Amino acid sequence: MRKKRRGFIDSRKWYRYQFFGSASVTIVKDNKAIEATVANISFSGIGLYSPMPVGKGKKVKIKISFIDRAGKVREDMTSGKVDWQSKFKKTYLIGIVFDDELNILSQPNLLDHLIWLINTYNWPQPYKDKRISML
Repeated sequence: MRKKRRGFIDSRKWYRYQFFGSASVTIVKDNKAIEATVANISFSGIGLYSPMPVGKGKKVKIKISFIDRAGKVREDMTSGKVDWQSKFKKTYLIGIVFDDELNILSQPNLLDHLIWLINTYNWPQPYKDKRISML
């Protein structure tokens, strides 16, 4: 008997936001850095477009750079693990899960900018559970 295939179920608890920025991804064991473009970001992970593969399961450090509302270049660091990677033509789509969720103490510039974007453009609050309001 053939197993019935289920549709995609999004089990993420944080919303993803489209985000204009770049990321320098350093593979911890190799100490090799790859420059990538941010596709989207949530409080628990980031989606990137990269010209080179990173490798599923690799531990990485990520320096996220973006332009804030005042026009200044800001940067924040975080770390994580490559959850998935897929090749699309000459580009690699990479999903990274952060070791710790973004927070105001560790990523003050990035979180301040995300909060500003959410409030300015009336984007959904970050946490999908409507009973919890973070911002």
